[in-house]
Amino acid sequence: MTKIKITFAMLSLGAALILTVPAQADIISNLGAYDSPGYDFVTTNPPAGATTIGTFTFTIPVGDDVTGITISGSFGNGDSPTTALSDYYLGIPGGDEIEVPVAFCDDPAANCISGQEGPYAWSATLTPTQIADLSSALAAGSIDFTYTWDAPVFAFAGFDQTVYAGAATLDITATPEPSTVLFCLSGLAGIVLLRRFRKA
Repeated sequence: MTKIKITFAMLSLGAALILTVPAQADIISNLGAYDSPGYDFVTTNPPAGATTIGTFTFTIPVGDDVTGITISGSFGNGDSPTTALSDYYLGIPGGDEIEVPVAFCDDPAANCISGQEGPYAWSATLTPTQIADLSSALAAGSIDFTYTWDAPVFAFAGFDQTVYAGAATLDITATPEPSTVLFCLSGLAGIVLLRRFRKA
């Protein structure tokens, strides 16, 4: 009877080890709202390349794989309900890292530039290929959030155009690598075999 209790206790401990492996972890990183300098595209012009709004920082648990990434934000913020024509990325276009496009305000007729009831929310869920493109940044624990300017529909000297971006949230889903779960399973199997060997 005592042996049965010990075996049951050991099996329960092994099962508990497996159950304590988290199914997944949601890692959240936030950036505040952003206002660019104003440019009239006649006497002043924006940078030709990408401009960094901010950098998302985070820590991926050791042994976890990133299985999902969603980023959300808004065109416009508390200072303006709309924004200038612009495109948004994770990563720096033209830089050393691969950039992933996440949002576009490139249609002059769209609410993001001509609406009256903004800010206008947007959200993007990355594909597995896009997540793989960001693997080096994920391993480093930081990803730049950037934008580029689009050519304006009209330009007048003294009439500045400005990019207004709302607060942005990066939501990373990380799950344990299969090897972590297999390690726990092999440990449980070893416990069972050890008990049987001693019993024999």
